[in-house]
Amino acid sequence: MLNSKELVRTNVLLDKDLIKSIDEVAGMMSEDRSTAIRQLIKKAIASEKISLAVKKFQEGVSLRRAAEVAGIDYWDFQLELDKRGIPIVSSIPLAERRIAKLKGMGNKGVKP
Repeated sequence: MLNSKELVRTNVLLDKDLIKSIDEVAGMMSEDRSTAIRQLIKKAIASEKISLAVKKFQEGVSLRRAAEVAGIDYWDFQLELDKRGIPIVSSIPLAERRIAKLKGMGNKGVKP
């Protein structure tokens, strides 16, 4: 059942095989097609945000920023990286760039 959220109607064209799969999943979920589609889209978006955040992290974005992009907390993002076998410091060149950046900050970034 829907909460008090405002829903906006949208139309999308889907092939018959996809509709059949959606209906099968909706049946397993004991939900109607529309509810199942909303839930599946929500899960797909969350998964895609995490994948994009992992990619950004591997490109050099900080762990905290990548967690924000993923829409999850810092610790959950660390767990996600671990599940994917991605080390926190993903490469020596990346680590060297981060160290050089910190050295360039001098004592500005260090608090007693």
